[in-house]
Amino acid sequence: MQLARRWVPWMVAAALMTILVKRIGAEAIVDAFSRADMVYLVIATLVCTIANFSLDVLSLSRCISWFNAPVSFAKLAPVKASAYLVGILNYNVASGGIAFWVSRTLRVPFLEAASTLLFVNVVDALLLVGLMAAGLPVLREPLATAVATIAVIAVLGFVAQFLFWRFGENLPLVGRVWGWAIVSSFRRARLSHYAALAVMRLGFLGVFIGNYWLAVQAFQLDIPLLQVIAGVPVISFVGIIPVTVAGLGTVQAATIYMFRDHASEASLLALSLAVTAVMTALRALLGVPFFATVSRELINPNQDEDESLG
Repeated sequence: MQLARRWVPWMVAAALMTILVKRIGAEAIVDAFSRADMVYLVIATLVCTIANFSLDVLSLSRCISWFNAPVSFAKLAPVKASAYLVGILNYNVASGGIAFWVSRTLRVPFLEAASTLLFVNVVDALLLVGLMAAGLPVLREPLATAVATIAVIAVLGFVAQFLFWRFGENLPLVGRVWGWAIVSSFRRARLSHYAALAVMRLGFLGVFIGNYWLAVQAFQLDIPLLQVIAGVPVISFVGIIPVTVAGLGTVQAATIYMFRDHASEASLLALSLAVTAVMTALRALLGVPFFATVSRELINPNQDEDESLG
């Protein structure tokens, strides 16, 4: 079962990509790449990656300071950069690594640190759903109905969970969940925390959508900006479904589905692959200079203190 969990996502990703390439044709995909301004794409993605990295570290450092222990932007930045490198293969391992660093370095229980990462992920998911709902006027059926349904469920779920953390301690059966360490951040969170984090993460998502729009320009595709604003959140939502590795295959299929009326399938597949590859590579490069140092810090969080005493 462990081997299956490890290899099935890779196999599904490979199968989906094989189907897409065979259906569209490798020659057409290569031609689409040849007409793209890759230098423009790399420069634009580099600027957006640095901006998003800054917003990512800022929002995470604020959440850790709220719910766990004070931590500065400068101290957390190398850890988040290293997590980008690990996240290429496994996002959950990368998040777990950050939680482990918080636990070891800031001396807080691991599950409480993991709770903060979970809190950020939940807010990200809610914002994605909100952006998807905002794009309803340009979405077609049956996608529009599906998005509207997801949005209603998300709103009801948010209200229910927020009320539960305020008043649900003594409820029968589910009340025992209230005290779990893995949900400690949700117990402590107030609406002001949700609002402040939402503003920071909305900036993060806004830069991400802007990056995608610039990629569309690099491939010289005639996709309206409003369609990009409506479509990218849907594509991102599909990408976080844990079916393949890093959404490979599912993201490309979703891109083709969302923008098929505005560009050829070959151009859309090339666009999606280029955005994924360039963004992943640049994020990984951010982590390379810090990975060894952060790894040593995880092994011996008191190294600086030991050296000063020595």
